[in-house]
Amino acid sequence: MSFITLDTKAYRYNLSCIAAKAGGYDKLICVFKDNAYGHGANLLAPITRACGVNFVAVKNESEAYQLEEHFDNILILSHRPTGEENPKFIYALNEPSTLTQFKKNTRIHLKIDTNMHRNGVNLENLEKLLKELGCLNLEGAFTHFMAADELDASYFAQKRNFQKAKETIRNATRKTLLFHSFNSSALFRGQMPQDELCRVGLVQFGYGDGSLKKVLKLYAQKLSSRELKKGQGIGYGGTYVADRSLKVATYDLGYADGLFRYNGKGQLKLANGKELLGKMSMDSFSCEDSGEEICVFNDANLWAEFFHTINYEILVKLHPSIKRILI
Repeated sequence: MSFITLDTKAYRYNLSCIAAKAGGYDKLICVFKDNAYGHGANLLAPITRACGVNFVAVKNESEAYQLEEHFDNILILSHRPTGEENPKFIYALNEPSTLTQFKKNTRIHLKIDTNMHRNGVNLENLEKLLKELGCLNLEGAFTHFMAADELDASYFAQKRNFQKAKETIRNATRKTLLFHSFNSSALFRGQMPQDELCRVGLVQFGYGDGSLKKVLKLYAQKLSSRELKKGQGIGYGGTYVADRSLKVATYDLGYADGLFRYNGKGQLKLANGKELLGKMSMDSFSCEDSGEEICVFNDANLWAEFFHTINYEILVKLHPSIKRILI
């Protein structure tokens, strides 16, 4: 069966580098949404906690319940209020008009729209909203940079806007609140504010800075092999036709496992440099015989470049049913 390996030494190394930049493990909110970006949240959670991280962010309540035994602080980023919120968890308030729909005393981190215009409260309405929070338990506020990885002025404008938001919030309450604006890109771009935590996502797993180590490798195992004679095609449509006799093999990984479907056009290479031959099938692909197992990729950037997308999309699509192994 196909499988994924997770390099625990690389993961710990990455966390240590990130913590050094942020000012300690207690400054980190590790984002574990979407199965830790396809890596395997349940497997990595004990390692993360053992390193000293006690705060994670997830997509929804289902993900939060999977991790509640490991972390005291879990922020749910994408939640529609139901009135049945769990007092163990912290919920992002993304839409100001829904504040009355939350359960009484729900722990809240307020999302601030500092110019991304995706969700949250804007600066003009912030003071009014703070007066309307009523029986919700405000514990913090955060924002998200729209282009911290790009060299333009939007990053600095959002930083200024969030600083204004922090001042407004502090003037409205005597509580000590948690603030977080820096994401992975911002952390490796500039100096993090001392009064904030940092949300780190894909950078945990070795992406975003050249000093880090890739954690995930994807492998497939051989289903069959044969001699492909000159002039013979392989797979649907026979898009690949051998120009010489060639020993080929079919491996047990396809687009149903979350890989992007290769249509047989262009040179899509595996980690060992071999090319996929012909169209990828739902549950398998073919290439020159490379033994009983083959590393499909150890760097998602290579496949992202081929399919004109981002490494995030390559990784999060990896099916949860693919066995993950800690090494």
